[in-house]
Amino acid sequence: MSKDPFLILGVDRNVTQNQLFDAYRSLRDKYSNQRFEPGEKGAEACRKLEEIEEAYRQASDILKSNFEISFYGEGLKDVEDAIKEGDLEKAQDLLDSVKDRTARWHYLQSVIFYRRGWLKDALKQLEFACNLEPDNAKYAEAKENLSKKIYSDYSFYRNDGERSYRDTPPQPMARGCTPCDCCAGLLCADCCCNCTGGC
Repeated sequence: MSKDPFLILGVDRNVTQNQLFDAYRSLRDKYSNQRFEPGEKGAEACRKLEEIEEAYRQASDILKSNFEISFYGEGLKDVEDAIKEGDLEKAQDLLDSVKDRTARWHYLQSVIFYRRGWLKDALKQLEFACNLEPDNAKYAEAKENLSKKIYSDYSFYRNDGERSYRDTPPQPMARGCTPCDCCAGLLCADCCCNCTGGC
């Protein structure tokens, strides 16, 4: 898209995320009703809707990126970019080089641990992040979701959060004689008879 997405939505670049959404919704509602009109008017409304959707997506990404750079600084932004690219080694090296261990630092460490499959370690880092910023809803939600993931299936994880080799809960023992019991008994009897010089 060559046009400025903010210009398409009719807002300034200093707009908040809520203001951006309000402008997008207003334009979307306007053209949603017109797209069912016959002829060129309906076709033009469909083109406008596509343009508005793409402009909103791009503008949202720009606002999010600007917020993260200003709030978290370039160092942690580089860590986040490395995580998004899937380069966990680079992300860890960059994170280790950051001296200030803020809540955001612990949050990103938890993401790296999670991507590596180290769920208990990831949860511990989220706990640090929540302790440093107890009012941060994002960290609290991530911690709650990860706790549920680790502890909800008791048959897959033990109480300490480690993976269990048992995929299903133990089954009650069968009562009475089963075919396996008969075979085991015959094998045992055969061994005993042969060992003692048997029949």
